[in-house]
Amino acid sequence: MAKHFRPLPSTMKLADTLAQRVAQLREFRNMTLRDLAKTSRFDVRRLEEIESGMETWFSSTERQLLAKALAVEPALLQEVERRCKPDTDEENELASEDLLRLSKAILTGSRDLECPHCGGNLKCSIQEGFDLDEQPIQFAKAFCLKCPFVLR
Repeated sequence: MAKHFRPLPSTMKLADTLAQRVAQLREFRNMTLRDLAKTSRFDVRRLEEIESGMETWFSSTERQLLAKALAVEPALLQEVERRCKPDTDEENELASEDLLRLSKAILTGSRDLECPHCGGNLKCSIQEGFDLDEQPIQFAKAFCLKCPFVLR
């Protein structure tokens, strides 16, 4: 037997942040975190992080799964999503220079490097491959053990 949800009232004022909106819609549907986790196929821990504001945007697939579980249009969630963006082009240039320096250090054999974001240890490696002319080429790879930083 399929569950039928009542439509959102047009007088309902929707919350301004993603965390508040997900919690508001979940409560409007009389769902617990466990109910929402089951219908959306998200972990309860992840839903707790979403509702606490740690996650501020979703991939389109995640947005569709959560919207379907909450019986709303994905656009209702997307309109309050916020992605972190660097403020200026100058910051982008500095970041790319830092990444280039980090990449060169890895290719020269350095292994005990610090993460440019959090200062934690980086796990470094060199990937070998071939370019379009079948010439050998090396790529620096690294990821932080503490934060989501990745050098590809």
